[in-house]
Amino acid sequence: MKIYNKISIIFIAGAVLINVTSCKKLLQENPKSNIVPSFLSTQSGLADGIAGVYNDLRSSYGTEGFELTQYAGTDENFAGVSAQSNGMFSTYNGINGGTFSGFWGNWYIDINTLNGILQYGPKAGLPPATLNLYLGQAKFLRAFCYYYLVTTYGPVPLHTTFNTQASSSDTRAPIADVYKQIIQDLTDANTELPATVTAPFLGKTATQATAQFMLAKTYLTRGWSSASQSGDFAQAATIATTLINNQSTYGVGLWQNYADAFAIANDYGKEALLVSDHDNNTTYGEYQSGASGGNAQNVLPNLFRWNYVTLTSAASDNEATVPVNLNTGGGVSMMFRDVANGRPYSRAMPTPYVFNQVFPERVMDTRYNKTFQTVWIANTTPTGGSNTVIGSPSVTTPRGTLICGKDTAIWMPGFEMTDAQRANFKGVIITPSQYSPVIFPTTKKFDDLTRVGPNDPSTRPRCIIRFAEVYFVAAEAYLEMKDQTNAAKYLNLIRERAAYDPSKSSAQNASDALAMDVAPAQVTLDFLLDEYSREFYNEPRRWNDLVRTQSLQRRVAMYNPQANQFIQAFDSLRPVPQDEINAVLSGPAMTQNPGY
Repeated sequence: MKIYNKISIIFIAGAVLINVTSCKKLLQENPKSNIVPSFLSTQSGLADGIAGVYNDLRSSYGTEGFELTQYAGTDENFAGVSAQSNGMFSTYNGINGGTFSGFWGNWYIDINTLNGILQYGPKAGLPPATLNLYLGQAKFLRAFCYYYLVTTYGPVPLHTTFNTQASSSDTRAPIADVYKQIIQDLTDANTELPATVTAPFLGKTATQATAQFMLAKTYLTRGWSSASQSGDFAQAATIATTLINNQSTYGVGLWQNYADAFAIANDYGKEALLVSDHDNNTTYGEYQSGASGGNAQNVLPNLFRWNYVTLTSAASDNEATVPVNLNTGGGVSMMFRDVANGRPYSRAMPTPYVFNQVFPERVMDTRYNKTFQTVWIANTTPTGGSNTVIGSPSVTTPRGTLICGKDTAIWMPGFEMTDAQRANFKGVIITPSQYSPVIFPTTKKFDDLTRVGPNDPSTRPRCIIRFAEVYFVAAEAYLEMKDQTNAAKYLNLIRERAAYDPSKSSAQNASDALAMDVAPAQVTLDFLLDEYSREFYNEPRRWNDLVRTQSLQRRVAMYNPQANQFIQAFDSLRPVPQDEINAVLSGPAMTQNPGY
């Protein structure tokens, strides 16, 4: 295909950030207008090529277009009021190869870069240990790209040699061949990568632990697929449990407090196995102040946030009604847009499944309160223009004076309340029966208080792999092996962590952790999928989890009436981008996935 004569490095300026924690340039190379084998036969060429691929992850992870393909149209989310044209992904109505570009093109460009590194890198004359560091990174990244390509599109072209000339032909390889290549690359990477992060690839780039995780997940995924082989689930379980048992060797692990996994201070901490960096220094990326989206702009914190600015004090007159009054009937806004409360995109809202099935228990299981923002404090400092909605230090409501900066303007308690219970609350109470695509609890995991202005994109790294998932891979593999005892064992380690509350005594935390344990007989596939939601809600990945476990259509039918009327079995694969199909002009035609 025509894209294969390109490689990602030609699109970067040559100075690429890999360790954003130090805010220093890691690599400084001259820009290259053309990449030739001789360049990839040098240490600087190898370093620049790998850095370029990591840079390209930024063009997917954190961006609105990529992320919506991972969370929309599942049992977890309805379309929010501002889903706009992206609503098709929430309902499966209208998705086709012409509207879905996905990440196919960019990642095949990256694969070609990596093929060049692997083909010509051994000619760079580097010491074996140094050469292995580069080759291990390249093999991990190639496997990573192919894993998401094959799980998104099914059969895909499989290229393992460097292309320097454009081609007008291409074919899709059987998924068995793609999985075989992924497993080989990850097996090699596990022996070539260092145990812990090593210069020049700092931050949270691939290590042995990352390779082992992806290897376990690949075996798990292949075990579910039509290309499954005997022993796939056993391999996944063995690799995942070995990684858990040896986590100290690799400097990885779980934080004691679930909330700490999402603390800015821990973005590069032990629970993050792989991240996509973002930074407001444009030397290291494409950050644009005030950008509402676009290439490499991290807007993940905005996607699951309702427009809190629109709720007025007049709503306290009739807050028990459905729907809640929004800017009608008088009153003044109690909130304005600020950095702390975020930029509200309202792209997706939780389905009732999330509240009723995922988080019915919110006392011992702390993950609900650590996932959602449910309280908004009245604020005062206007931001200018249409966002200037409060000009005084207080707001008058029918129940008294709401002191800005102190009193709660909006509260979502998570349960129904009587009029008597609402009586002395000066702000607005919104209960589950009043949730709508306009008003809903906000996911706060990705909040970024380091932004300068309320409309700036985030510069936090996007965590792609969290160590907690290793426990889930082990549990899922054991469950598929009919070993519910071990499946429960690894889920319970996650559930016990979820019980930890730093405000409670050690004795109470121990008691709560014990109460969170489930018996082996309770661990079914649906229970496991519920537990995935409890742990990873809105860490965009749900579509992949449901597709892997062959549960997408069934779970959407159970929990998402917005999408159930359109979803079909073929939606477990995304359509091949039409541009890629059109680019094949000779030889057998590139086929589209069924149904599109």
